[in-house]
Amino acid sequence: MNKTVPVSLAPVLILIIAALCVLYPFRLHKLVYSTVRQGAQVKQNYETRQLEVLETGHFRVKYHAGDRKMAEIVAQTAENSYQPVTALVGKAPAGKTLIVMHSDKDELYKAFGWTGNQSAMGVYWGGVIQVLAPDVWLQDKVSAKEFMRTGPMVHEFTHLVFDYRTNGNYSRWFTEGLAQYTEYKINGYEWLTPDNTLNGRLFTLDELDAQFDSLDNQSLAYRQSLAAVRYIAEVHGEQALQQVIQSLEQGEKIDRAVQKATGLNYQQYEAAWLEWAKDHMNHSGDTDISTGYP
Repeated sequence: MNKTVPVSLAPVLILIIAALCVLYPFRLHKLVYSTVRQGAQVKQNYETRQLEVLETGHFRVKYHAGDRKMAEIVAQTAENSYQPVTALVGKAPAGKTLIVMHSDKDELYKAFGWTGNQSAMGVYWGGVIQVLAPDVWLQDKVSAKEFMRTGPMVHEFTHLVFDYRTNGNYSRWFTEGLAQYTEYKINGYEWLTPDNTLNGRLFTLDELDAQFDSLDNQSLAYRQSLAAVRYIAEVHGEQALQQVIQSLEQGEKIDRAVQKATGLNYQQYEAAWLEWAKDHMNHSGDTDISTGYP
């Protein structure tokens, strides 16, 4: 009786995975990305298991005992943000979005391994929104109305909805520009500082693409990213901005997505939005410094 020698499946599996990478690279990316994001959510939910929970129709807000009033403001603001953000960016993910509210800056920064020179009041990462309690930074002006206008909820919820829609297929400058654009459209809010006027030396699109988080003037990088997105919406139309988002959702790279929507190649687009921004989005620089984005 002949005995069949078992063949290792490892080489076969490697060949199958390699073939999938070649034939369906974006589908594989989506699978891996969504799995990692889901794992990050599970981890964050477990690590905050000791916190109190406040649930609304679309959100679960976790908070420390004693911070119920602040959690209610966060929850109300999140619900107020839901419809306008999803109308602009796309359908929200199924289920309730987890929001973790921190009682102080050190706690928020520790969650991300940040140093003390950060100034963020909200962060989106891995399917979870994390925010500072409103009274930490609003102080005597704390209210649901003020938190809605200047707080991070619209911005961070935009990041979440866009991230789920595109499965991470975007450049940092574009997601930051889009998040600021929704704030501008919904609340009329812009982050203006003396350091982010558009009349000096500006970053190139290559710099924004490759080095966004390490650029030496973050407020300018954010201002330029808003300008690049606003240019598409205001010059080529809201439908063009939606076409860019749809192309990214389908796996296109940002340069191809922009060209499909505007008819401009990446170099032409860069020249056009930089020139437009200097005429339509500049400011004197004599404004108060606002709390920055992460």
